[in-house]
Amino acid sequence: MDRPDGTHRLLVVEDSESDVELLREALAESDPTVELDVVRHGEDALAFLRREGPFETAAHPDLVVLDLNLPRMGGFEVLRALREDIDPRLRRLPVVVFTTSGTSTDVEKAYDLHASSFVTKPTAFEHYLETVRAFREFWLRVAKLPAPSS
Repeated sequence: MDRPDGTHRLLVVEDSESDVELLREALAESDPTVELDVVRHGEDALAFLRREGPFETAAHPDLVVLDLNLPRMGGFEVLRALREDIDPRLRRLPVVVFTTSGTSTDVEKAYDLHASSFVTKPTAFEHYLETVRAFREFWLRVAKLPAPSS
């Protein structure tokens, strides 16, 4: 859902600084109205989304971009916690798994945990840009998303 100012917020859960910068660059090139919030591990993702601790004033994202390979609490655990959360806004929040893995086991497990989509990170920059544009176009332009909370 569009915010009054026309922006979209993404929460990126990614421990690799280079992957965050690559995603930031790809999104800036394709859509400067997308704002990113970044956390480095699963515990911070849940605290951010639940507005706990240092994240109590965090803006609710329109979409979560989740890596699977995270330190301490991995992506599958984050996905499970979100889908089991008491807060319906978190249970229905779209989560795009964006990871280097492409194994059928990981794909199946992500969908079993109700990931909204599973995207394997391309290694070539040009393909990476195309992939980010495609999921940005679908998730932020085509798909109807739940209203962000205040």
